[in-house]
Amino acid sequence: MIRPALSVLAAVVLLSAALAHAQESVSAELGVPFELKLGQQALIDSEDIAVSFADVVGDSRCPSDVVCIWQGQATISVSVKVDGAGPREFMLTIGADESPSSAFGQYSVKLLGLEPYPQSSVQTEPDDYVAALVVSKVSANSAGVFVRAFGAQVSGSVAIISGWNLERGKGTLVMLHRDEAGIRMSVARFTPAAVLCTSGPEARECIDGQVAQATGAIRQGDTIHLEVSGNTLFLAASGSDYTLEIKRIRTSGQPGPTVELGEGQREGPLLVQEIGRDYVSGLNFLEYPVAVSEGMPITLHVGDKATNGCTVTLTLLEIREDTAVFSKVVDNDRPCPICWHKTQ
Repeated sequence: MIRPALSVLAAVVLLSAALAHAQESVSAELGVPFELKLGQQALIDSEDIAVSFADVVGDSRCPSDVVCIWQGQATISVSVKVDGAGPREFMLTIGADESPSSAFGQYSVKLLGLEPYPQSSVQTEPDDYVAALVVSKVSANSAGVFVRAFGAQVSGSVAIISGWNLERGKGTLVMLHRDEAGIRMSVARFTPAAVLCTSGPEARECIDGQVAQATGAIRQGDTIHLEVSGNTLFLAASGSDYTLEIKRIRTSGQPGPTVELGEGQREGPLLVQEIGRDYVSGLNFLEYPVAVSEGMPITLHVGDKATNGCTVTLTLLEIREDTAVFSKVVDNDRPCPICWHKTQ
């Protein structure tokens, strides 16, 4: 009777150790590589992202002490949570033609390496594995895009006019679908977010749009996906995919870097004094047409701008619990005049 009791006790100890190991967390930063053991998770507090190394799905890499015809590949599964939402699972593969990265919203997670590398004389246990990963924020080529496209589909022809502005957080899609029943029109207003391009190396403008208002075939609450690749526009909306020829496209500006400010902090012309649920108020310091030493009261909502009148523009992108996120654009082609108070 003693041996079974010891076996149960040993199993409990092993299970407790495994649970404790599975709950281990490490701190990580956006854009900075980090390492995880199997069962560990990385917390990126600045973005409220948690990435867990869930499993080693397969490791067929050619052992380092063996000559192989095929170099093989390794695949792991990772679980990602953003803003406390339910986890999403991704398969990441290295050593093959498959992509080692996957996109989720405005972010991507990439597998940089998996250790230890196999050896023919060594048995690798699951707990031996360490994955090198990096979480990055996706950037866009242009701040604003206007595109007009047309294409013949199996069910008829489709014409699209769409435009979006990442700095203002606004976008519109108008789709005309012509078939034997006539012409149907769908209109959607959406909030655009830059995402990873998936249609090939020529893709350059890729967004997901959260639909806020819609009529026709597109439904409110849906997510639409748009990609500009060469002279082709790819659209995924409400369960349907479209491949269209671009007739006209116009882009504007490079999206600037993001700046996060709390109450009492200043960047360029803006001093933040109060952050409300849906607004930011503070002082805006102008330098054109005449530089002033006192700031002008300003209240901003998402999409509104603060500028010194010449070189620097801040656009409110997002309001968090106690900080506000702005995009910052510096235009050195519009220099400010010499400021009288700076020469005193």
